[in-house]
Amino acid sequence: MQNTTDNIYVLVILGMAGTFLLVVSFIFFSIRNQNKLLRQRQHFQQAQIDHQKELLRAVIESQEAERKRIGQDLHDDVGTTASGLRLLIEMFKPGDDVKAHEDFTQSTKTIIDKIVKDVRNISHNLSPSTLRYYGLAAAINEHCTIINQSGKLEIALVNNAEQALEKLPLQTSTALYRVLEELLNNTIKHSGASKANINLNIVNDMLHIDYADNGKGLTADVELVKKGMGMQNIESRLLNINATYLLEPYSGKGFHIKIESPIV
Repeated sequence: MQNTTDNIYVLVILGMAGTFLLVVSFIFFSIRNQNKLLRQRQHFQQAQIDHQKELLRAVIESQEAERKRIGQDLHDDVGTTASGLRLLIEMFKPGDDVKAHEDFTQSTKTIIDKIVKDVRNISHNLSPSTLRYYGLAAAINEHCTIINQSGKLEIALVNNAEQALEKLPLQTSTALYRVLEELLNNTIKHSGASKANINLNIVNDMLHIDYADNGKGLTADVELVKKGMGMQNIESRLLNINATYLLEPYSGKGFHIKIESPIV
């Protein structure tokens, strides 16, 4: 009888010890998993912060590059032309020669017209008047027409979203215009492409922009492409208007990007 009682006590103690070990093990693994999840969450949050910093850096660098370009344009075009006008005025000596006076008048008018044109072009690059007064569709069409006429690139524009584009806020229209402008500039400068296609459609109350060229493409590493300043600048503009983009996998057949933007 005593042995039986002792055995029961032993079994109870072993059961309690086993239960205790199970509870301790459960707590240990639970804490370990929570710490692991916390580290993963912290790593993900840090990656998001780093990505936002990269986007901000790209925006700042883009703005600085734009300021530098505008300053260079003012110096090379307006500044040089104005200096030539000043030199022409200094060299002119009034007299009785009617022909010389007429030539001087015509020359100064021509130079002033060039200055006005240069200033207008710089102003247009800063804030396209067509975009403000006539909307995104007209601005895209005008920009594509200018590039087509220059012979630098052949652009096929298909717009099936005319009415939807008229409803877009100016901020959204400006961002999308700058994105397409950036894409076209990249195609002209870096891709070696001869043709580009821009398709605009409405799908489920979303504006879909499909852009592609027949150039050499960027690289097979999509993540490396996204880290480029040009793509980061594009991503930051789209992020500000709650738009998204998808880079099509590299296939050696040019560059292809799909953009989705809310209409409202």
